[in-house]
Amino acid sequence: MPSIAQERDEHLLFDLKQHNKDATSNGTNAHTESNGHRDTSLDDDAFHHLPKPQQDILLLHGPRQKYSLHTTGQIPELRASREILIQVVAIGLNPVDWKGPDYNFGLPSFPWINGRDFAGIIVKTGKGTLRVKAGDVVFGPSTDYRDVRKAAYQEYLVTNDFNVARLPSHLSVNTGAALGVAFISALLALGISLGLNFANVKEGPLGPDLLTVARESGRELIPEDIRDEVYEGITEEERPQSGDWFAVWGASSNTGCAALQLAKLSGLRVIAVADVVRHGSRLLDLGADLLVDRQNPSRAVEIIRSVTKGRLKFALDTVGKETASHLQEALQRAKEGRSQAHLVGLTGLPQTRLPAIKYHNVPIKIFHHAPLVGERAVSWLEELLVTKTLSPPEVTIAEGGLEGINGALDKLRNGSISGKRLVVPIELSLDRTKAVSNGTSNGVEDLTAKIGSLEYADKLNSEPSRIKFAYWVPNVSGGLVISKIKQRTKWDLDSNAGYAQTAERYGFEYALTQIRFMAGYGADNQHESVTFSQAILHHTERLIVMAALLPGPWNPAVAAKQIASIDNYSKGRIAVNVVSGWFKQEFTSIGQWWLEHAERYRRSREFIACLKGIWTEDQFTFKGDFYQFQNYPLKPKPVTKPGRPWPEIFQGGNSIDARENAAAGSDYYFMNGNTLEGFQTQIADVKERAKQHGREGQVKFAVNGFIIARETEEEAIRVLQEIQGKANKEAVEAFGDAVKNAGASTANKTGMWADSKFDDLVQYNDGFKTKLIGTPEQIADRILLIKSLGVDILLVAFLHYDDDIRQFGEEVLSQVRRLEAQGRGKDEAFEISLTGDVYRARPKDAES
Repeated sequence: MPSIAQERDEHLLFDLKQHNKDATSNGTNAHTESNGHRDTSLDDDAFHHLPKPQQDILLLHGPRQKYSLHTTGQIPELRASREILIQVVAIGLNPVDWKGPDYNFGLPSFPWINGRDFAGIIVKTGKGTLRVKAGDVVFGPSTDYRDVRKAAYQEYLVTNDFNVARLPSHLSVNTGAALGVAFISALLALGISLGLNFANVKEGPLGPDLLTVARESGRELIPEDIRDEVYEGITEEERPQSGDWFAVWGASSNTGCAALQLAKLSGLRVIAVADVVRHGSRLLDLGADLLVDRQNPSRAVEIIRSVTKGRLKFALDTVGKETASHLQEALQRAKEGRSQAHLVGLTGLPQTRLPAIKYHNVPIKIFHHAPLVGERAVSWLEELLVTKTLSPPEVTIAEGGLEGINGALDKLRNGSISGKRLVVPIELSLDRTKAVSNGTSNGVEDLTAKIGSLEYADKLNSEPSRIKFAYWVPNVSGGLVISKIKQRTKWDLDSNAGYAQTAERYGFEYALTQIRFMAGYGADNQHESVTFSQAILHHTERLIVMAALLPGPWNPAVAAKQIASIDNYSKGRIAVNVVSGWFKQEFTSIGQWWLEHAERYRRSREFIACLKGIWTEDQFTFKGDFYQFQNYPLKPKPVTKPGRPWPEIFQGGNSIDARENAAAGSDYYFMNGNTLEGFQTQIADVKERAKQHGREGQVKFAVNGFIIARETEEEAIRVLQEIQGKANKEAVEAFGDAVKNAGASTANKTGMWADSKFDDLVQYNDGFKTKLIGTPEQIADRILLIKSLGVDILLVAFLHYDDDIRQFGEEVLSQVRRLEAQGRGKDEAFEISLTGDVYRARPKDAES
């Protein structure tokens, strides 16, 4: 006897079939357009002559229930000439996705398919498709929630070609899945409800005058329940002008952030009401003119009325009825000669309304009912993204595909996600993709491994002889340059967890956390390295994290115990970077002896020997000048892996003492940026010293570099010049003074920073010297030159971690892998002939 759930599933399948039959309100065939002509392109598609493939769908069986996975749903069919079929590869979650089921609204019947935001690949198009083609990667919102074909919680969905935007190459599909609902809601709220004319933007690509477009579309295309909003909502005389105040309550929400940016583009002055402590920094970055904390609503209203002198005329609430009630109190009271104020409620309007205020609901339906409105909206969105005029929302990834959506929605319910969009990647089924597209080449196969899993990174890093990539973890404040330039780089754990997840999905294999006990060169706040490394490992699956250890403050017994435990927790994904120290005050402030340069490195050498002994010997005994052990048994030992007898040990420094340590005991030797000849000399020297210690071929090499990748080399150099031109002079000079002991004071003047100038020290590991500044193609060539010198790992840092990790993965790292597959990076002489000149030190009087 079938279960209740099975019966409901069968009813849903019947409903889906009925939807496919009911193409129009007059009952015409599903392949017939509204003018009565049959769309023969749909019949001609060979897909219709194949057995119908099935798809996974997520069903909601009733209010206040969890979604359930159904694996034999039918793939929806196209009904109209401008419809397209999309294979979903990422789903953006919205509050309505849990509020609808919990409070039983927005769900026409049960069982039902839900979901508003998606990104994916077009696998089939109708005859009248104009803007896009099969194979395009697109994203958009499902605003037509009554049509289950268009819901996002399924492997395939149908939408209109004028309701999707093509994703620019510098943005991930997960980011695309976070954009649609927020942008379109903000655009319609401002552009139609408030009448803001985007053709008057001050900077960036000109947008549409949506209100005029909507009103000229024809009343027959505008649903009756939103006609008043479109035609009577605001008069031409009342429309906002440049310089007017605009307030948004709930500004940290994704719709709020989008509205803030659109208002600023059009010249409005924006008041952002939000949790200022948590979100103030980002809102200022997006252009807010005034931040008002939401914690005390009556005080917030007083501040708004005071700043605007009681003349606020335009406002948007993204939270609910209660906050909309607060916001209406801040609006202008109409007097003789003044126009009325306007309040848009995204999720509700006040129950008690005030005179002389016009209340608006967002006419979301117009997006899919009026093709010209939808097309103008998504076309402008594409331009805003391509030109990087619009900053997309920050994304948090929830794993598990469709089955993981219930757990992800619980995070939205309990408020653990704030200010970010939660996105669920959907792993593509290649067999189903081929079935739907009937084997035609549309680029899907190349993308299947990229979305929703780590398969893309695994394929990218499958060649054993590849150069590996690591990144500096910004676990201290101030970013990775000592400059007052604006940086989109955060040092908190949540942001770093996102950076790490992005990095490992785009091919990074290592990350290095920094060790600081006190502020230095602008790093006023510092998270501890080992615990921060463990936290990042908890949020990742592939990444190896290097925890920095400082002999002196750390006893090797404590360090060995910590690292061994974390190695077990993370299944062998922890490594260590032994830092001998350069910051004298850091030692003396905590009561540690400050040793001379050679002694610090001698202590580090003993420290490394102790780590290896404790990790590998059953009973460890050691008699050194700095450390002594007697039959010390460490249990559990670290995880053992082929070719990895202990957690990898990294160690840096340019001096002879540093090179000798690397040769005698380290697994990797870190180098700062240098000239071509400098790299060659260091590598050859360490190799020879390793040979003398009986460790020939056992020491690998890593190089530090700072990445500035732009469309042109000139643009990249301008960014470098701005970083250096806005250097924090006092902090850079203080850093320079602090490192003298580690650099120029060494006996042979070869220590780190020995020949570093002021501009070099702005990036505190000489990252500019590595010359990874230019176009993605130039940077890829230079990386292959570095590899050909014998470098195994490139350690990189960025100006804007929010954007640059992904951009580097998409535009540079992937290109390095393609060139490696062609044999590049192996022939040192060849690589030097291509790009070696950039690294050579030139005579001062050399002519260009």
